[in-house]
Amino acid sequence: MWRVVGHTGAVRLLDRSIESDRLAHAYLITGPPHVGKTTLAMDLAAAVNCERTSPPCGECPQCLHVYGSRHADLQLLGVAEEEGRKAIGIDAIREAAHQAHLNPFEGRSRVIIIEGAEHLSEEAANALLKLLEEPPPHLLLLLLTASPDLILPTIHSRCQRIDLHPLSTEQVAEALTTKWEVSEKEAQELAKLSNGCIGWATEAWQDSSIMETRDRRLERLTDTVAARLEERFAYAAELAGLLPQQRTAMRETLDLWAEWWRDLLVEKASVEEDAEQASPTSDLTKGALLAAIREILRTQELLDMNINPRLALEALMLSLPRIEGVTVQQ
Repeated sequence: MWRVVGHTGAVRLLDRSIESDRLAHAYLITGPPHVGKTTLAMDLAAAVNCERTSPPCGECPQCLHVYGSRHADLQLLGVAEEEGRKAIGIDAIREAAHQAHLNPFEGRSRVIIIEGAEHLSEEAANALLKLLEEPPPHLLLLLLTASPDLILPTIHSRCQRIDLHPLSTEQVAEALTTKWEVSEKEAQELAKLSNGCIGWATEAWQDSSIMETRDRRLERLTDTVAARLEERFAYAAELAGLLPQQRTAMRETLDLWAEWWRDLLVEKASVEEDAEQASPTSDLTKGALLAAIREILRTQELLDMNINPRLALEALMLSLPRIEGVTVQQ
């Protein structure tokens, strides 16, 4: 049984490929952080080594070893500190390539999962390209990324791409109540805040510091939209300092900003229906709020393209309207 929540199209595609013995040798699995990329990759690693007729069964020794990250033919690579920055270095890829050419020891297939593949150093990417050009027949290579545009085109073109999109609020809430036994009220609240990313919802349920971090970011946001330009630029410099080491934190912050401005847009619409209701957005048009959301999304795209982060964020600060009197939305 596939453990990934939702993503039925991707699961159906992989099921058919396994049944017909037509799996690609490499997949590029994309999607926002916490959407289910790693879970899907582990499911696929279990499926290609599963001992039962309907893989992955989740119960045979092969599946259990994969899900426990103790399968002899499974390699998990991630971002590490290298020369003062976070990257996936050449040594890790060389070792993985060496292991890839050995015959499977425990199962039928060797599986290499590379998380945060956008962080491959130039040397590591070139070494990986050689492996992709002449892959061993027993190898399955899975590259996971939230920023597919940062993957070298030569690597991208040698992988079959699977895009994972955010789940609906209903899917997240149902999974939380049925699989994790979260109360219905809390599940609904987490689902609304998750932006369709089940991994974030489950981690926030288990770790209160995640919600505390979210609240701090929202407080900083409300301070910033009411601040003068000098203070805004100071915050832009602070945010720019997150890159490249903390790209996920940067993405989560901007996603939260876009969500906050969308909420203001919804509030604006409700206020217009009730003329007696006051709002800090009274002086702003819907067009101004939509423009703010577009600028945030555009800034995300520019940062994914490795544009100078400080310049991109300063331009964003210049474009956002000033609003006073807003409060943190829990």
